[in-house]
Amino acid sequence: MIGNRDLIIHRTLDIPLSIQFNHCGIQECIPGYHYGFTMRPYHLIHFVLEGSGTFQINDTTYDIHAGQAFYIPAGSSGYYHSSVENPWKYSWIGFFADSRNPFIKTLFQDSFVINIKTPLNELEQLLLSVIAVTDQRADSISSYRKVDFPGEQFVPITTEMQCLEANSKMLHLFSVLLKNNNQTLPSSCKEQNYASEAKAYIDAYYCEPLLIQDVANALHIHPNYLSSCFKKVYHQTPKAYLNSMRMERACMLLLQTDYPVSVIASAVGFSNAFQFSGMFKKYFHVSPANFRKSKQT
Repeated sequence: MIGNRDLIIHRTLDIPLSIQFNHCGIQECIPGYHYGFTMRPYHLIHFVLEGSGTFQINDTTYDIHAGQAFYIPAGSSGYYHSSVENPWKYSWIGFFADSRNPFIKTLFQDSFVINIKTPLNELEQLLLSVIAVTDQRADSISSYRKVDFPGEQFVPITTEMQCLEANSKMLHLFSVLLKNNNQTLPSSCKEQNYASEAKAYIDAYYCEPLLIQDVANALHIHPNYLSSCFKKVYHQTPKAYLNSMRMERACMLLLQTDYPVSVIASAVGFSNAFQFSGMFKKYFHVSPANFRKSKQT
């Protein structure tokens, strides 16, 4: 008999391990190309294949060059800028994952930027294999060039088979990165990280009438200690993060749906529309109804 057994799962029964593919692409940037990103529900990694530029997150700016990757966690905001003289060619991959996922932490440790030890031509082929799930042209090229693929040519995933195949190719890419960077999972993935545990809990339950006391109770710690841990890691209190999650979600619902304000209030965890409207106006200096009206004109 031959076989194997996943001891990672055995050690981390209380940590969600799933990673789900969202999107992937390759781009040759124009000189000076820049992009600001706001809170998104998915994680994003950029792999720089050529050129140089800068990446800013949490008030820190990094100089980024070919052979590096930069990581934008879900719920984060920041800015990146390609060099004028030596613009980037980069690929990105977006995916959904619990913020406690050990594979992300293992690859990036406590940084937002890493050096990639996988040869860049091999890395590009792995990324092209993900794109080839929906665009077979990517299977027949060794390197992407904008002249061969002008404009934006995104092809959506529409079948269950493609969904599974794209996810499997993304996971293979991550496994190669971990292997070549000589990264191994921590000996004990059960060590408590109260801040990330709390963030994951808020991400999952912000749409319910959640209190920070509830989060602290779930982690079996005092709420003051939770706030201290959370602020040290995420530079804001868990209450501020919870409110920001609710307000961002409320903005999206106001703009993309015709739901009454009372329904949106309930959908983002408020017990009544008056409480929600008060918080919304405190954040955006306008009522929910007027916010929706101003964006529709």
